[in-house]
Amino acid sequence: MADADYTQRWRETAILAASTVAVATVVILLFLGFVGSGDAEGYPTGFVLAATILPFLLVAVVFWSVRRQDVIDRRHGLFED
Repeated sequence: MADADYTQRWRETAILAASTVAVATVVILLFLGFVGSGDAEGYPTGFVLAATILPFLLVAVVFWSVRRQDVIDRRHGLFED
């Protein structure tokens, strides 16, 4: 892989990493907005939603990130079949 191609791949990877952190942060902040509203079995509804749904959403963000990284790797000729 040429140096320019190597630099471009890492630039795209860095942008993807920053995007993943940004998306995860937005998802977490959206759930923090629900904290304290309502009541479910003695716990605030926001905590119940965060405890049950947030891990699944964050796993979805990770899978999205992995698929995007695979696209970047394939574009630059670095992939496994």
